[in-house]
Amino acid sequence: MTNKERFLQICKTEIKREGLDKLLDWLEKSDFYEAPASTKYHGNYAGGLLEHSLNVYDCIKRIAANYEDKNVSAESLAVAALFHDVCKVNFYQKGYRNVKDENGKWVQKEIYEINERFPIGHGEKSCIILQWFFKKLEVHELLAIRYHMGSFDAAVKGGDFGISKAYEMAPLAVMLHLADLEATYLWEEIRTI
Repeated sequence: MTNKERFLQICKTEIKREGLDKLLDWLEKSDFYEAPASTKYHGNYAGGLLEHSLNVYDCIKRIAANYEDKNVSAESLAVAALFHDVCKVNFYQKGYRNVKDENGKWVQKEIYEINERFPIGHGEKSCIILQWFFKKLEVHELLAIRYHMGSFDAAVKGGDFGISKAYEMAPLAVMLHLADLEATYLWEEIRTI
């Protein structure tokens, strides 16, 4: 089974939201299935975003199994994990950088560059995009997606304490952040130019 087939299977078996078909149609017309997850960090290659989304899903399912008493639904786990980085759809473009090859000669290498068209914030952008399609996201899903970056979030760096309250209110937010960290730093590779 390909990553795309697995992604669609999880969506269709775990998510019963009105608007899912429209979201999946939008993703099909976008670069979601071929996009990288980053320019130079984890998943910085074609298909990295899809792979990362599935890795986060696998991590969050395992984490949630340890905290069944928190009563987070399988649907919420799937929504949060599979779509937390939907903000990266149509976000990257191919470009070139001059680098030295093994002989010290300058050559052009293809790279990914950021092409931000909706600069509203990382987690915020994912929440907004999802609400264009889903009639409703649960509060704990919004908090999880909004704060999935944890201490890497620009608002936290600026002194915003909302993340602490979000993590107190929504176990899903903590689970998503942990799953994102694990997938990013323990599962995924960085490919050098």
